[in-house]
Amino acid sequence: MNPHRIVGTRSGIEPVNLFDPDPATHIDPHPRAGELRRWTREYLCRPHPDLGRSGPVCPYTSHAIANQSLWAAFFAGTSVDAQRLTAIIDDLYDMFPALPPSDEPDCKFKAVLAVFPDLTHYADIDAVQHDQKSRFVAKGLMLGQFYPGCTVPGLRNPAFPALDAPLPMLAIRHMAATDFPFLSSRHEWVDSYLKVFAPAIPKFITSAMSDRLVQATETADGNR
Repeated sequence: MNPHRIVGTRSGIEPVNLFDPDPATHIDPHPRAGELRRWTREYLCRPHPDLGRSGPVCPYTSHAIANQSLWAAFFAGTSVDAQRLTAIIDDLYDMFPALPPSDEPDCKFKAVLAVFPDLTHYADIDAVQHDQKSRFVAKGLMLGQFYPGCTVPGLRNPAFPALDAPLPMLAIRHMAATDFPFLSSRHEWVDSYLKVFAPAIPKFITSAMSDRLVQATETADGNR
C-alpha cells in the first residue's frame, strides 16, 4: 500500500511520484509517462541554444527530479472541459501542501503536473490557468500551462516558445525568486512575491515598492 496516496475529493486526481526510485511503490499512471520523464530530463533539464541565457530551460525541474519530488497525474480522454479542469486544479490547490515532501527545505522543489494526453484543443487550459493564477500566487505558488504549439514567449528570447511541450498539462510549483518577471504586471502578484521573498520588510514599504515596480513595468511595456 502506498503510504503517500492522496486523492482529490472533487476530481479523483491521484498524483504519483514520477521519479519514485522504489519499485514497490512506483506506478506508472499512463503509457506516456515515460515520454513525460524523457521530456523533463532531456529538455527542461538541459540548455537550449534559443533560450537566451545559460543554464537549463527550467532549473526548478532538475531540483525537483533530484529531490524525487516531481508528481504527475494523467487524465485520459477528450472530454476534459473547463469545468473538469477547474475541479482538478481546485483539488491540487488543496492537496499540494500534503504531497511529500512537506518539510523545509526539501518541499521548496516540489512540483505536480496534471497531464491531459488526449486533448487537442487547448483554449480551456489557457482559460483555467488565467482564471486560477492569482489565488495560486497568493499562496506562494505558480500555475503554468504547457501544450504542443503553445506560443507564450520566453523571457529572454520572445521567439523561443517557452511553454511548448509534447503533452498538454497544467503545472504547479512553489514560487522562485526568479519568477518576478512573470508577476510584475499586477499589484497583487508583486505583493505576494514580496511577502514570500521580503518578509521582514514592513507592509507599507512593500506596498509602495509594489506600486513602483508595476508602474515601471507598464512604462517599459509602453516604450517597446
